[in-house]
Amino acid sequence: AKQPPSAFSAGSPQRSSAQFLTRGPSVLSVARSMTTRQLLAAAAAFAAATARPSLAATVSVAALSERIAAEECWDTEISDSQTFYPLGVQVHSDPDTADLFDIKYSDTFKVVISNIAKEQYVLTQCGQTEPTTEQVDEVAALESGYIRKHFSVPIQTSMASTTVLLGFLDALGVQDRVNYVSQYAVASCWQQAAGCGALVESNATLLAGQQAGVDVVFMDCGSDCSNVNGMSNGVHVPTSQEDGMLATAEYIKYIGAFFNMETKANELFHATKIAYNQAASGATSTPVVAWIGYTAYGGPSWNQPTFTISQASYKLTLVEHAGGANFDAETELANVPGLDVSYAVAGNPAAGKTYSFYVSSFNGSAANTEADVMANATAHFMAALASADVVIDETYAWDPSTYTFDSFLAQYGLTSTSDRKFVQNGMVLRFDRTVSEGNGMDWYESRIAKPDWAVEGLAHSLFGDASKRAKYFRNIAKGELVDQVLTKAACGSTLPVCEDTTSEFITITGPVDEEVVPTPAPTP
Repeated sequence: AKQPPSAFSAGSPQRSSAQFLTRGPSVLSVARSMTTRQLLAAAAAFAAATARPSLAATVSVAALSERIAAEECWDTEISDSQTFYPLGVQVHSDPDTADLFDIKYSDTFKVVISNIAKEQYVLTQCGQTEPTTEQVDEVAALESGYIRKHFSVPIQTSMASTTVLLGFLDALGVQDRVNYVSQYAVASCWQQAAGCGALVESNATLLAGQQAGVDVVFMDCGSDCSNVNGMSNGVHVPTSQEDGMLATAEYIKYIGAFFNMETKANELFHATKIAYNQAASGATSTPVVAWIGYTAYGGPSWNQPTFTISQASYKLTLVEHAGGANFDAETELANVPGLDVSYAVAGNPAAGKTYSFYVSSFNGSAANTEADVMANATAHFMAALASADVVIDETYAWDPSTYTFDSFLAQYGLTSTSDRKFVQNGMVLRFDRTVSEGNGMDWYESRIAKPDWAVEGLAHSLFGDASKRAKYFRNIAKGELVDQVLTKAACGSTLPVCEDTTSEFITITGPVDEEVVPTPAPTP
């Protein structure tokens, strides 16, 4: 349970410049899908943002004595039969969902194991003595090649270096313990924090100062996790490397452990799992759905105009769960010339595939003009989609509100009289309906922690099911707009980065006999 803290001074909130998003629409994926004009506009906006002065972070935190008085920390010496983490408050990864992490418990500490980055995070209850290497090994032996890092929990300050983690922090209600967020953060309190200057820096020197000034830097990495391994307070959260939608949602437990909020994390994941299984539409038809996109900056060298069909595993699962059927890319694209097939997540076959049509592959002769080549490529691409009843267009738009059905038709060389079923039936979807005031897409934020919302939103759009919430998806063929704009004014929390205050205390039940499982305290 969280309680109001005692009043004591806090410094001024930091003012910092912006950093381009590293997950969700990354620098790579954004730049590849932007026109030259959009790139120039982006560069101008970025230059304006980084022109602001940056001040050192001065957000205050509670002293250990205050935390002990509030029962957030405990300096009580416990007996051999006592623990801070009885079975009733422990969390573990479900073998049927997430398989890239685990958590093991001792009496005064817990060990979070992150398998992609090959790291162990030893989380010691604040006020207690940090365990020895031998004591940790008894709970979780350090595997070959793994790194071990130590933290005191609940952590008081943190940085979320990617938007995909923010949905979990928002759901746990620990916005007041997050010091820095991406400029593309969407939820109301993240926007408010950003407005107070709590933005992740782009300048390497200033960024290093931000990272060193917080307890934990929640991070992402791919096949190379040296960025996490080389940072003493870096913590890899591999939610984006999991294959299933419920698997990604289970990271509420992983992150909750750093805040001693396992009870709430268990409750939230249980509720999400139930809602996810109940979110599908009851419709009997199964429209065929294809996820498509276009970028002017495809290929390994960023210089090849490319059409794509995504068969990422989580997207296929989402379509099936919402009541649709997936486009059979392997069969339908078998005879398409110049097709490149790659894993949706590098090195992870289980994450699905991406099918890329390089426009240059459709250059019939050297005499062909650029327009001729594009028209030829577009015609082949659209012909391959003959069986699709619905398309979800992932083409990036700098301002989602300006991307309309006419934009779609022009992008793919179509007219409103095209014989493609998704044009004739008016079934062209995008997932940019829910955005921030600055056009950050909530698809890359809350959807990770709330896959049930994604299923509902897609079922609503596929079948016109009014019993399902409209979320993320809009049908541009039917004129639906970007009409879910989250505002910073809606934030109901007091943030230390904006106010002269500190974070609320997170209390924990004192040491109890191990066979006693206490009733969890109410959560906020």
